[in-house]
Amino acid sequence: MRFVLILLSIFSLVLSDSVIAQYQGESSANDIKKTKVLVLATHHISDHEDVFSPTLVDPLIDVLEDYAPTMIGVEELSGAQIAEMERRGNPYKSPFNNFASKEHKYGSKAQEALDTTWQKANMVADSLLAKVQSAKDITDSTRLALINHLLASYRLHTAALQWSYLSKETRSNQSVIPEGTVKGLTETINSADESSSISLRLAHQLNLQRVYPIDDHLEKDYYSEIKTKLEKALDDSTVQALKNAPYLVKYDDLLQQGLEDSTWLPLYKYMNSPAYVDKSEEKEWRNIFLETSNETLRSRLALWEERNLRTAAHIRSATAREPGGRVLITIGASHKSFLDSYLKEMMGVEVVHLSDLIKN
Repeated sequence: MRFVLILLSIFSLVLSDSVIAQYQGESSANDIKKTKVLVLATHHISDHEDVFSPTLVDPLIDVLEDYAPTMIGVEELSGAQIAEMERRGNPYKSPFNNFASKEHKYGSKAQEALDTTWQKANMVADSLLAKVQSAKDITDSTRLALINHLLASYRLHTAALQWSYLSKETRSNQSVIPEGTVKGLTETINSADESSSISLRLAHQLNLQRVYPIDDHLEKDYYSEIKTKLEKALDDSTVQALKNAPYLVKYDDLLQQGLEDSTWLPLYKYMNSPAYVDKSEEKEWRNIFLETSNETLRSRLALWEERNLRTAAHIRSATAREPGGRVLITIGASHKSFLDSYLKEMMGVEVVHLSDLIKN
């Protein structure tokens, strides 16, 4: 009997300790500083480059500057993926030309000038980036060397960001970057697209030293096989019905009204609201690509989800460099519902929204 009582006493102590440990563990988990990720749904500004002015996104930039992201991701391909697509050749010729032609053009020139390969340039660029990110004072020579190796490793947007930090005098007098590439860097900085007009502009204002390409197109091998069938499956009536959907009509109205008012902030508020995001997923993906017996359309949905899963993985990979940071991702609006869904399931990640940042 005495032995039984001793066992019960020990069990009671162990149970108490386990309860306390569990409580302490829960308390500790609640105290973890989560990595905040804001997926900013955007239209593709380049579709409206003939009417675009930076003033249209000024109020949006002000909101995002208050958020003060410590990392910014752009809907561009990484240097590693461009190199991989180059290695694979067909069926990546089309996406390579569509999404990596400028990076490859200027990168090839830089590789030749440096007498280096993509792999070697990538290693040097990473080393120089680490130096720049930790240094208080950065010499022009260091920054120019970094730009050259970023270009050679197909990281055009980060190279353009570094170029933006150089004085006009230094840009004019330097002899490291050839004239044609200088033009390309300047065009990238001033480009009427979201990667430049929002992401690079904000990164410069916040004195960030790099942006993170998070897009992915490695699903395009099978996509190229079904592309012709897909175009036939998406007949004119389906496309027209989608264009006439009320949520897209409102989008068009806000876009045009924004041009008149010189601000697209109301448009961005709408594109990042559940009223738009949920309808986008329902009308563009569930109704057309899921709720159908057409196998080609179902295949397209699978590839779309693959692309978004890979993109979410790239975002998570970037956040590994700064746990507890604040991340901004600028990306086409059709991606937002998928990325939000994937990211909110990740440990240590808190998905935030534009509406969380706007007080009225």
